[in-house]
Amino acid sequence: MIKRKLTKTVLAIFITFSMFNNVWAQKDTVHVKKNLLPRPPIYGIPAKTLPKGKAIYRSYFVYTNFTSMYSQKKLSMVDLPTSMKFNSLSYTPKFRYGITNRLTFIANFPLYYKKMDKDTIHKQGLGLGDVQTALLYKFYSNKKKRFLVSGLLYGKLPTGKSSGIVKTELPLGTGSYDVGTAFMPEKEFGRFDVRMSMFYIYRSENSSDVKLGNVQMASLSTAYNFSKKIIAEGTILYKHINANSLNGTVLKDSDGEVTKFIIGAQYRVAQTFLIQAAIPVTLYSKLPFSSDYDIWAGIYYLW
Repeated sequence: MIKRKLTKTVLAIFITFSMFNNVWAQKDTVHVKKNLLPRPPIYGIPAKTLPKGKAIYRSYFVYTNFTSMYSQKKLSMVDLPTSMKFNSLSYTPKFRYGITNRLTFIANFPLYYKKMDKDTIHKQGLGLGDVQTALLYKFYSNKKKRFLVSGLLYGKLPTGKSSGIVKTELPLGTGSYDVGTAFMPEKEFGRFDVRMSMFYIYRSENSSDVKLGNVQMASLSTAYNFSKKIIAEGTILYKHINANSLNGTVLKDSDGEVTKFIIGAQYRVAQTFLIQAAIPVTLYSKLPFSSDYDIWAGIYYLW
């Protein structure tokens, strides 16, 4: 209950802050050059498509130390037992290519190393996760007002190991084929901008014939250019996962949700090369395993 109230409070402060900066940024545009350097979002997918023939390479590491788990007995998240340690390190290369000025292709190839220890039990997972692809289409753009709206078609392949798991292994994927769509408006106010995304993902049955619950996500992001080299960003992310089902029967307590506040910054080393870092902080969660926060670091390069 406290975390839910905290989530609502932080969200209200975040929206208020965004509205305040909106007004301030509009007044400040007189003193800002019109042609600012690109400022890609740290977390999530940008609404901006790439010019035809241009490409972006991004990659990032994410370290997660799980600190809590869902207890079906208590119907709430509880701390992990002191004898249990569970952490994950992932590295994800991401590629984007401008097919046309309005259409961009996206592909992600996550690599995982997971490790869980509890008393005499030791499990780990190492290898490729589920490959994700998407097509981003810009269907409205007003350059004068610096406002655009894009849509996304998303797909995920079950390339991460999820079946034939032995006692010493951890799964690297969900085992499902996923498809989804997203709606993403974006508005710039000189040095300041606001981004929003609404995402829906349909998930198929996995290798165990369990129909995985569909996913709904929404996020609100703001970013501010302190200078040509330094950009700060904040994001509120909410994710809800519907319950799984087997042969038409809903599996008890298989639904989930999480709310995170993500604070990040990036430094422009060169005009099209940036170093990025972020800390996603968990405000509320109902998941099999959850962390208090993650550590995220990556690079962005446009050519």
